[in-house]
Amino acid sequence: MLLSPSLQNYVSDLGLAVPEQLNIEFVMALQEKHVARYSFNSLAVVLGEDISLDVEAISEKIVTRGLGGYCFEHNKLTFELLKALGYDVQLKLARVLNNNVEREAGRTHRVTLLTLEGVSYLVDTGFGGNGPIAPLRLDINTPQTAGLDRYRVLGRGNGEYDLQVVKADDYFTLYRFDSAVYTDADCALGHFYSHKHPSAVFLKNLMVTLKKQDQTVALVNAELTIRGRHGKRKQLIESPESLGNILSSEFDITLEPAVIEHLFIRFVAPILAENKVGVTS
Repeated sequence: MLLSPSLQNYVSDLGLAVPEQLNIEFVMALQEKHVARYSFNSLAVVLGEDISLDVEAISEKIVTRGLGGYCFEHNKLTFELLKALGYDVQLKLARVLNNNVEREAGRTHRVTLLTLEGVSYLVDTGFGGNGPIAPLRLDINTPQTAGLDRYRVLGRGNGEYDLQVVKADDYFTLYRFDSAVYTDADCALGHFYSHKHPSAVFLKNLMVTLKKQDQTVALVNAELTIRGRHGKRKQLIESPESLGNILSSEFDITLEPAVIEHLFIRFVAPILAENKVGVTS
């Protein structure tokens, strides 16, 4: 099968080969490798950059330049590849709830619903540290394990579903999606809000995450958290040099010193000052 250069670059960069026959094993490998290699992050948002949802631009940013991105980029790339390969995929939008099931939330998260051999799966390569590293079957109220995490999908009626993850031995609702038909035009609205509206969480926080089978690495503002099978380790970021080193060593992202300084002053220093930690700038 002949893929566009941008999609072929995506497949090749992950060390995958186009399957001769459609199978769920390819999708599993794609999702696991994607979330382990391409960081979920808010860097372009907080730096005020233009974020294109053109698939060629996404591939250039995430795959070629290694700069990562957020859900509308990651899941668009994954969706377009699966669609080009011939998989039965549908674009869905979700409301991020973060365990507040009564919250009035807009549809600001993009996911993919894939159906293969009569079985439906939720595929999500763009939800950061809480997102699954493997496709989840839409088996209602059935526990499923993906890497370090346990999930379940709850049916709420009216074609709505909640994705939940186990936190502190209890289920935590991540987001709610539904069976409505959506298009890229709907994504454009959620995308615009997510990176332009002053209330958008991505504008207010520096976030960078990579997720592997046995480890999740997450930078949120002034704190780096590394979670593995044997527990969690946290590190406070106390200088621009430390921030730059973490972005480089943990996420393979290299930014100009002036950009690192700007990010430190905006997102890290206020937290250090609030907690009366010495600030080096």
